[in-house]
Formats: sequence, C-alpha cells, structure tokens
Amino acid sequence: MMNLQHMAAVAATAVIAAAGCAPMQETRPALLADTVRQELAAETTDSDAALILSQALEDSTQASPEGREVLLRKAQQRAAEARRFKVAEESPLPGDWPQPSLPGLIRIKTYPPVRSAWVRAPENRDGQFMVLFRHIQAEQIAMTAPVVMEYSGAAGKDPSKLGGTEAMAFLYRRTDQGKTGKYGAVAVEDDQPLLVVSVGLKGSYREANFRDALEKLRQWLGAHPKWRVAGPPRVLAYNSPFMLWWMKYSEVQIPVAAGKEGGIRPAGLPSKK
Repeated sequence: MMNLQHMAAVAATAVIAAAGCAPMQETRPALLADTVRQELAAETTDSDAALILSQALEDSTQASPEGREVLLRKAQQRAAEARRFKVAEESPLPGDWPQPSLPGLIRIKTYPPVRSAWVRAPENRDGQFMVLFRHIQAEQIAMTAPVVMEYSGAAGKDPSKLGGTEAMAFLYRRTDQGKTGKYGAVAVEDDQPLLVVSVGLKGSYREANFRDALEKLRQWLGAHPKWRVAGPPRVLAYNSPFMLWWMKYSEVQIPVAAGKEGGIRPAGLPSKK
C-alpha cells in the first residue's frame, strides 16, 4: 500500500503541475498571436489574407485561451487559402482593379474610376451581353473581366426581389481608352470610385445563387451598422458562358456608405502602407 508520505508527495506534485498549466495555457496563444502578427506584417495592403488575420487578432481578444488558439489557427489556414486562390482567368482585369476575393469571404472593397460601356435596354442577360460584345468589336476595344450586372435597388434590401439584370457593363482597361458618349443602345461612361460590401462566389450564374449571396450580405450589414446600403446590388461575373459552371467565379456586391455609427473602414482592416 502507498504510505501517507508518498501520497502527500504525489498530491503535491499534482498541485504544482496544475499550477504550471495555467501559465502554459496563456503562453501558447500569446506566442501564436505573435506569429499571426508577423504574418500580417508581411501581407500586402488590403489583401484578403490581411483582413482575415487582422480580424482574427481583434476577435481573439474576447476569447478564452483555448478559443483564442482555435480562432487564430483557423485564420492562418484561411489566410493560406486566400493566398493560393486564383480565378479561371479568361480576360485581364481593368487597370488597378482589386483582385477577386476568396469565395465566402465578406469584406469591404473599394473600386477605382473606370471607363465602362453600359446597356440599359430591356434585354435579357444574353441580349445585353451581345449588344455590348458588338460594341467593343466595332470600337476595337479589348475584352476585360469582369462583366458588371446591375440589379434593382429593392433587391439590396430584400434579396427575394432580385429579378433579371436591369443593366450590364463591359469595362475598358484604361480610363483614357476610347471616348465617352452614346453608341446606339450603348452608353460609354466614366464611373466614379465605388465602395461596396462584397462576397466571392463559386458556381453557376443562377439568380438563386445571387439571392443567397445577397441575403448573406444583408445579414452582414445588419450586424455592422457602421455601413448602410448606398446603391443597387451588382454582380461581377469573371467568366464567359463557355466556362464550366463549377469553375465560374463571381462577386456579389452592394454599394455602401458610412452608416449611423460613422466610420469609413471595416473593423480590423489595417491602414494602407
């Protein structure tokens, strides 16, 4: 049998070990947070990975040590996915255009001025596309991606009201390319910078998929009152009808402005370098 002295020694060892666990539980997440900060410092301004890492660091301050470690490790994994992510590119982006975002990631994005050819005639999506395609052929304007599809303003607040596209635009590569003006059913315009809340989407360009994405954006806006809806929703379609449906990529977006809480940047987003 274990004598009393031995039992006391075992108990004392257990107490010491338990006392040492707490500092270790606190230290490991702290070291991981330092690693995440180092990763964040190496990221480019406003990249998806930077947003994921900075948001995780902010959220982790409210978590338990165990929860903090889980949150930060998931952020590292998702940031790695964001760095690897590429769309199936068929045409180049316009100059200074933001890179497509990781599917499923909701974030604020800023788009630069762009020269664009718009058709607002009551055509279906295919009809609008062909009107614009004939225009760029006639004007010898190279094709770019994405194609912009604009929907009714009501759909931004109630995704169930999303119907067919009300307007479509092809984007020019440079703002000094071609000339603005009317070209039959096509209006070439200089669009101003635009701030949006956006979510990347993989899969077919079905309106049901866009409705689901809009609902996610609506819920996000409800949880972030510093932003308000400031325009009709749009879809950036990066792939042609000839691309396999599961390889297609789009970004569903709602234009936003500062809401009742003010502010001009999403929580956790690092300032520009």
